[in-house]
Amino acid sequence: MKGALEIISPGFQSFIQDKGRTGFQEFGIPICGSVTSHWMELGNCLVGNDADDAGIEFRVVGPTLKAVDKPVKLAVCANVKIEIISGGQAQAHTHKVSGWRSFTLNPDEEAKIGVLEQTVSGFIAISGGVDVKPVMGSKSTYVRSELGGLDGGFLKPGDRVKLGADSVKLADEADKLLPSPPVGTVERVRVVLGPQEDFFEETTINQFLKNYYTISKQSDRMGARLEGGSLRHKKDKGSQIISDGVVPGAIQVPGNGQPIVLLNDGQTVGGYPKIATVISTDLHLIANSLPGTEFCFEAVSAHEACVIARQAREELERMKRSIVAASANGFINLKALYESNLIGGVVDMGCPDHFPGHLDGDI
Repeated sequence: MKGALEIISPGFQSFIQDKGRTGFQEFGIPICGSVTSHWMELGNCLVGNDADDAGIEFRVVGPTLKAVDKPVKLAVCANVKIEIISGGQAQAHTHKVSGWRSFTLNPDEEAKIGVLEQTVSGFIAISGGVDVKPVMGSKSTYVRSELGGLDGGFLKPGDRVKLGADSVKLADEADKLLPSPPVGTVERVRVVLGPQEDFFEETTINQFLKNYYTISKQSDRMGARLEGGSLRHKKDKGSQIISDGVVPGAIQVPGNGQPIVLLNDGQTVGGYPKIATVISTDLHLIANSLPGTEFCFEAVSAHEACVIARQAREELERMKRSIVAASANGFINLKALYESNLIGGVVDMGCPDHFPGHLDGDI
């Protein structure tokens, strides 16, 4: 028998997400997927899943989950307080765990995930993933079209999310911890100018790169509306174009001059000029920032964006390798940390040409 997670309280906008669905944009289907896909990969690594297994994404405040029938291992990717409640209402016992580590939720135990700190979204990785039917190759939820996920919508009290076949086996494995979690704060966001930067004077483009913008309260997963200095279109060009394809990260500038950054649930075509496009590695900085967050843009070339993407992938793989065993009391297992992460070789200081891992003879 497979296990399940019962939704006691859904928190705010909790739904199933994976890496998203690609290849259907020409039919008007957004990519969707987790707004912090690298967090999703780290969480899945913590619970022993494949990198792209689906889990539960939530905004602002997390859900309360109850394990049904079988134990399940969870990892909450966010800075958030988590309470594990056992014993029922009469003899309730509570202990706390932190984000960025895995823990086992036993049958009839509840995990109460609190309010997020510093970010707007969090991701819950679930051992074995979730057993829902993929739609167009993805389990991601697109609420506007009631597509994917569990019945195409946000999770509700009483919903049961069935778990993958490997969930019980993975729940028996040792808990793991990420010693240095990624930082979710944003100061600058890198962009490649275009494809319609010719709709703006050079002075306006310079203004776009010098201004500080604030994320509006009107933002959602479809797009982040920004507040700041208004960007004027060239008079002979205007503020509209014949609708063409857009991608997540495209920065549209409508007639009011206030930029809109398209995000995961954004439409696939648009009729506003696009002054620039946020590079893929930086898009999560906007998607995962709270309203009121202030930042600026920095222009890079397409080649530089590719280099940055490769570096980001290397850093993500390094973070995966840094994951260590966690002790039962929730602190880092120092023995595992010393043996697995801190010692990478020996340097002979008496030999200028010597480097770690290649030691000939005795020191």
